[in-house]
Amino acid sequence: MLTGALTGRKGAAAAALAAALLLSPGLTPSARAADSAPCTPDRNYAGTFLCQIWGSNVNLRSAPDPQAPVTSTSPPGGVLRVQCQVKGGRATYGDYWHTWWVKTPAVGTAPSAYMSEIFLVGGGNDEPDSGLPNC
Repeated sequence: MLTGALTGRKGAAAAALAAALLLSPGLTPSARAADSAPCTPDRNYAGTFLCQIWGSNVNLRSAPDPQAPVTSTSPPGGVLRVQCQVKGGRATYGDYWHTWWVKTPAVGTAPSAYMSEIFLVGGGNDEPDSGLPNC
């Protein structure tokens, strides 16, 4: 919001410039931040991707919803192997929120699980990971 006295031609020009900047596509709330750490294909396991995560012992759930039962936690090392991403329930953690979830592959007798993309490195609130396909 512009405040103060903007009078005369210079004031009108400044107000027009400020309005143009505020309305420019690059500065609107719908603009997306670049994903600084997209998930990458896992060369050792076809059809899977490696995602950098922050935090440790992050809950993995039976469905892409923060109310779904916890089935396990993320492995140590800051990397999670996933298959794809899917929209689900809204998860929050402090000032962060997301409706995108990553799906892990089933391993042995352990079924697939889901983790909120809040815990992926890079990207912003509710941005899908640019390196992952949708489920």
